[in-house]
Amino acid sequence: MNRTCPSCGTTYPNAVAFCGRDGVITIQEQDASDFDARLGTTLGHYILAARVADGAMGRVFEGRDPDTKARVAIKVLHDQVAKDHVSVERFKREYEAAAEIKHPHVVKVLEFGETPEGSFFLTMEFLQGEELGKLVGRGTPVPIDRVLRIAAQTAAALDKAHSFGFIHRDLKPDNIFLCDTPEGDSVRILDFGSVKMQMETGAKLTAFGTTLGSPYYMSPEQAMGKQDVDQRSDVFALAAIVYEMLTAKIAFEAANVAMILMKIMNETPPPPSARNSAVPAAVDDVVDKGLRKDKKTRFGGAGELVQALITAFGVAGTVEELAVTPQSEIAVAVANAKPPEPKPFGQPSLVPAPPAAAGGKVAPARVPPQAVPPHAATEPSIAARPPTTGRGTMIGVAIGALVLLALITLILKS
Repeated sequence: MNRTCPSCGTTYPNAVAFCGRDGVITIQEQDASDFDARLGTTLGHYILAARVADGAMGRVFEGRDPDTKARVAIKVLHDQVAKDHVSVERFKREYEAAAEIKHPHVVKVLEFGETPEGSFFLTMEFLQGEELGKLVGRGTPVPIDRVLRIAAQTAAALDKAHSFGFIHRDLKPDNIFLCDTPEGDSVRILDFGSVKMQMETGAKLTAFGTTLGSPYYMSPEQAMGKQDVDQRSDVFALAAIVYEMLTAKIAFEAANVAMILMKIMNETPPPPSARNSAVPAAVDDVVDKGLRKDKKTRFGGAGELVQALITAFGVAGTVEELAVTPQSEIAVAVANAKPPEPKPFGQPSLVPAPPAAAGGKVAPARVPPQAVPPHAATEPSIAARPPTTGRGTMIGVAIGALVLLALITLILKS
């Protein structure tokens, strides 16, 4: 498709944004079958120069500043969508949330306004690259260095959003855009339209008992339609995205939405190391904790999750440091890393038998600190967890408690 200079009528290839004769912004040509009269007009401060994409909510245009020639993206709601109050409110929240967060890894928004036809538009920075969804959709695991850089940048942005009380609630690979830069991927989180305020004061956008978010990455509390959604729902979604990057497999995949939600609420996916030999077993426990059904036992924030992930890969540095480290340097660090041994959750204790005391009595064993990981009986790792309902573990714990009680009673009587 070509572009034409509206001043002199000269035609250029679509890649030519300005007329070579007079410097005027060129306008994309159109087919009569899908003509859009808005091309060539102005919305806000920008000229609509070309169509970029169409979605369920609206159409995205390439806009140009008539003074500086700077390029922007302008999203305009479809006319039928603009008639729906909830859709318009979500669109407005997308602008307000991004404008308030102002983080380098959240898409930068510039303007929000109403079109002459009664619809609404949102102007934002123009992004060049691709969605993470396209990357993971190619069916091969993402290299570890890319995973760590993408996860670190995403976590940094989410932590900033959470500090303002914003919960994304619809985090998914298609809402994580990867901009091309000389240093590697540069993340932009998109679509804060589903955002929830932890101290909700605005209009409620969902009815009681309904869910909101993409089913594959929805937290168990969202799947059950609960209202007490907080930042740990975003942590669950990020853990599911990390799982998919590492394995090229969706963590909770099924044939329909109902089955997906049932898996999210009741099943645990195979450990990442079982699906990708390049993933150390220590990573399994990190992903497992991020995907816990009970949000109280998950990581408290996105940064905590990714910091644990970095450590599990044996790479030095903080989330903030890896977010700005060139991908080539992260690749070197990964190649030289020595991942820690996974914690033996759910394994029998290796504490030696208690020594005999004077008089033939048995002295209580003195267990060295951290010889047995905390919650060893109740929090097996994703790799070590047996394929049972956990009934056998509970019986074992009960028997152990009775034996210990009998031993204490015997010692006191003596």
